[in-house]
Amino acid sequence: MTPAAAAQYPAPPSLSLGDWLTDLLKQRIAAGGYQPGEWIREPALQKEFGLSNGPVREALQNLVGAGVLTRVARRGVRVVELSDEEIVELFEMRRALLELAAELAASRAQPQDLNQATALAAEIDQAIRRQNLEALILAGGALVDEVCRIADNRQITTAWEGLTLKSRVYIHASLSACSDLGSIGPLWRALPEAIKTGDRQAARQAASAMVRRMLDDLGLNGNF
Repeated sequence: MTPAAAAQYPAPPSLSLGDWLTDLLKQRIAAGGYQPGEWIREPALQKEFGLSNGPVREALQNLVGAGVLTRVARRGVRVVELSDEEIVELFEMRRALLELAAELAASRAQPQDLNQATALAAEIDQAIRRQNLEALILAGGALVDEVCRIADNRQITTAWEGLTLKSRVYIHASLSACSDLGSIGPLWRALPEAIKTGDRQAARQAASAMVRRMLDDLGLNGNF
């Protein structure tokens, strides 16, 4: 890795270069750095990070295996581009999983479990006030991950991680299309508030409303 890349993108010592680049590319895709259908070129990554072929190809193959990228014979890899119908189906799965995770979290949460969720809700409000889309996506993703942790169901967590990789680029598109970020603040806050009170039905409704709003801002309709 070049000195400049090492300074800008420090790699944790516990990760191989391939795994490190995999995580970095996930973050870029989630933040809209690569658009659906966009090609990701190996030589460009090698030049940017000063890496050999091995780690770059490993990272790209990891993301192909995760369903985030697709490989086209003799042309390379590009970000998966879903049809409107496929996007709706993806978000319908997000809704179903998040509703279940929210219900379980509401029934299982202990007082100390809500500290991090409350802090993340405050970060979301701050990001909305600053109109900071990247910070909003990071805090929102962390809040939902925290709900899955509180739900304490490994199958949900595993399924959620897979869905998140595929859908975050569309979450970014949804938030970018939102004409009033302030209007989504109450939707995000409602989820930890319902979990805090132990209201399972309210938690499910809050989860559903969050996903429904994302589809609305994409101009799509699902079975909600």
